[in-house]
Amino acid sequence: AQMGVLYYAIYNPLRKRKPRLEVYQLEAGEYQLLEGEPVWLAQINLGIGREQGTYQGATREWLYWYDEQGKRYLTPEETISDTQQQLEQERQRTKRLAQLLREAGVDPDEN
Repeated sequence: AQMGVLYYAIYNPLRKRKPRLEVYQLEAGEYQLLEGEPVWLAQINLGIGREQGTYQGATREWLYWYDEQGKRYLTPEETISDTQQQLEQERQRTKRLAQLLREAGVDPDEN
């Protein structure tokens, strides 16, 4: 508490008697255990919680960041994967539209 660290978290996936994730907040010079899952950290406008997932090829329980509505922020890998899926869907859509134009006698590649 003397260092002024606003929050600290303890995470141990092997714990049996205590929660696997404990988050504490400095209040009036003492650390108080915060409740919730995910735990909302108001001063930094983020939540932290646990969720089963795959990251860098390892599937297990991970800690993730959450927004105010409790929606988990994507990992960089998930963001890339989602973007690639969206791009592929757009490619397929463009391909279908080009085919429809050709069937209607219009060359979509003509300037």
